[in-house]
Amino acid sequence: MKLSKSSISLKETYGQAMAVTAPLGSVVSTTTAAIAFVGYSVVFTTILALLGSALWIYTLTRYTSKVASAGGYYTFGYSAWKNRTVSFYEAVLEALAYSFLNAVNAIAIYLLLSVALSMYGISLSPIYEGIIIAFGILYPSLISLTHIKFVLGKIVSISATAEAILLIALFGISLTRGFHANYVMPSSNIPMTDLAAAFVLSMVSISGAGASTYLGEETKKPFENISKGMWLALLIGGLAMTLGTYALVALWSGSLNSLSNSPQPLITEMYNFGFIPLIIALILSVNSLLSSNIGTTLGSARILFNLAREKSAPSIFSKVNKSNEPIIATLMIGSITAIVTIAAILSVGITTAFADISLISGIVWLSGRIIDGAGVPFLYYRIGQLRVLEVIIPLVATGINLWGVIESLAVPDMFTTSLIAVIAVLSVVWYFLKGRKGKPGSLVVDENNEIVTIDEYLQKLKNKREKAIT
Repeated sequence: MKLSKSSISLKETYGQAMAVTAPLGSVVSTTTAAIAFVGYSVVFTTILALLGSALWIYTLTRYTSKVASAGGYYTFGYSAWKNRTVSFYEAVLEALAYSFLNAVNAIAIYLLLSVALSMYGISLSPIYEGIIIAFGILYPSLISLTHIKFVLGKIVSISATAEAILLIALFGISLTRGFHANYVMPSSNIPMTDLAAAFVLSMVSISGAGASTYLGEETKKPFENISKGMWLALLIGGLAMTLGTYALVALWSGSLNSLSNSPQPLITEMYNFGFIPLIIALILSVNSLLSSNIGTTLGSARILFNLAREKSAPSIFSKVNKSNEPIIATLMIGSITAIVTIAAILSVGITTAFADISLISGIVWLSGRIIDGAGVPFLYYRIGQLRVLEVIIPLVATGINLWGVIESLAVPDMFTTSLIAVIAVLSVVWYFLKGRKGKPGSLVVDENNEIVTIDEYLQKLKNKREKAIT
């Protein structure tokens, strides 16, 4: 019932943060979905999301500098609100949001390859659609069962940095055509709901840097390295995604109005550069989406694992393999992803499924972040370290997230309505059968990565503060 204590360092926390940020994968996945809402105004919403993410990462470091665990966000929620019900439902929101994002990325891989091959007159039959999407789900699930140091240190961190370099290079190429200031301003005829939807999609991608919060039990010096890994990923990945989004718009050869009609604008542009640039972009893009799914699978599996240790989920989820990876929890996340993906494609078709699940995952994820952001002042008041910054910045970040969620809400289609209804029913059933009987959010680690209860640890912090004052 334990993970690999103190087995990873800053390199791996950076890798995990960059995996879920997935700058290139985001440009061909969530950014492409955002373009369908706002066209070239996606540059503006991405810049807004970068600023919002910076405020959010600062808010998150208020937690990570004090609290570390395998539970991540929902443990932060409990440390602030001291409410097991809130903590449990936040855990469910996180796990589902990441599972949905896995589905989005698996579909994006197929759409990516389909568009690229169509440029050479090759069309994929439905059987290849199934094979490609299945691979996008199976590979991240299975590779996540190997040791986390190998996965994040050898596979993810290097490739994630390479994709950031590609996006920055594209921005440099776009500047040869001059800098267009009008691209960073929103179009006046875009409805506010569409701007908010595009913001949510970009915000979820960039602030994915917070995914390293689940590595508290496995990271050396967790109160330092997790925060550093998040800031490094935001600086490199978030900036690369923003610059790459501008390049995508600036390099578009057709009219700006036609941009939103392209299923994969970046791949179309790379095709115009030649076969070799297209292959490089294609390989890095697919790898980025797979790496993102590895990061989200690692995080969501640890949510289920930690809930099981806290007696709030079936105990089988706490089972680990020889690499100390939560084996049943990981396979469960893969299964949820597969079920959602298949149901969505059969219900509304692959293109609509991509857009619908993208937006649902964004709204669900940001809803959880509202709980965390508003809770920072309560945590710091409880440990006697409340300052003005611990009030203002978290509340501003929370306000931005709340605006994105409220404004992006629209009348759902039948599939979205059905999915939300199923989630609500299953969550309530889970809570009454198991969740309410445990203590979700109660287990953390100290500076030596030893598992303790959060009440003990927060009391220790408070005593240390009072001793320093006297």
